Amino acid sequence: MTNREQLIQELEQAPDDLVQVMLDFLHRVKATRQTHPLAKFSGILSNSEAAELQHTIKADCRQL
Repeated sequence: MTNREQLIQELEQAPDDLVQVMLDFLHRVKATRQTHPLAKFSGILSNSEAAELQHTIKADCRQL
């Protein structure tokens, strides 16, 4: 099951007030992503590149 399918399934079972909260949140995130100065960098790394970068940061940047 994809994340989208799982989300839809969860939303179908959620009470209306929670669905409204999630919809409001989605709208805020979409608006922020369009106007945020770093939004143009969103999604430029593959999952493996992001994992490698996280590993490098943890290994090399936390040393005193």
